[in-house]
Amino acid sequence: MFLNPPPRPWIPRRYLYITVLAALLVACGTPSAGAPTTTPASPTPVGTIVAEPSMPPAPYQLPPAFSNCQDDPNFGQAPNYPVLIVKVNKDTDVVTLKNVSPDAVSLDGWHMCSIKGNQQHPISGSLASYEQRDFPDPEASIWSKSDADPGALYDPEGRLVAYWPD
Repeated sequence: MFLNPPPRPWIPRRYLYITVLAALLVACGTPSAGAPTTTPASPTPVGTIVAEPSMPPAPYQLPPAFSNCQDDPNFGQAPNYPVLIVKVNKDTDVVTLKNVSPDAVSLDGWHMCSIKGNQQHPISGSLASYEQRDFPDPEASIWSKSDADPGALYDPEGRLVAYWPD
């Protein structure tokens, strides 16, 4: 004897779709119905990526690396900012520096090094914003004229600021 199965309750498809959609939203971590939500102040166009506002990162401070011009620094860490070594003229022993920042920079206490000879090239004074100036070495010839002789510029705290690869 076969009995007819009991009749199924009729469920409209739209309710089935809503139930499945709600289950998917819960599984994906989207707030469920009734949960408090925030509404943007103005509608965001579809396809627009909205980034959460955040604080800007703190500027990276390079570690002190000045060793009285004895070692070739890790030139890859030189930011070449706020002062850039534009040129080292080995024939005339003139170093050209440029302030590439919008602020004046005092060069008091800075060190310009000839890496090959482990010697300091004297610099002093200040550079106005975006000013470029030559710094001759009045005392001696320290730059190697026949071999590669990179230069390194350090701030008063001993951090590598700029590097001239030669």
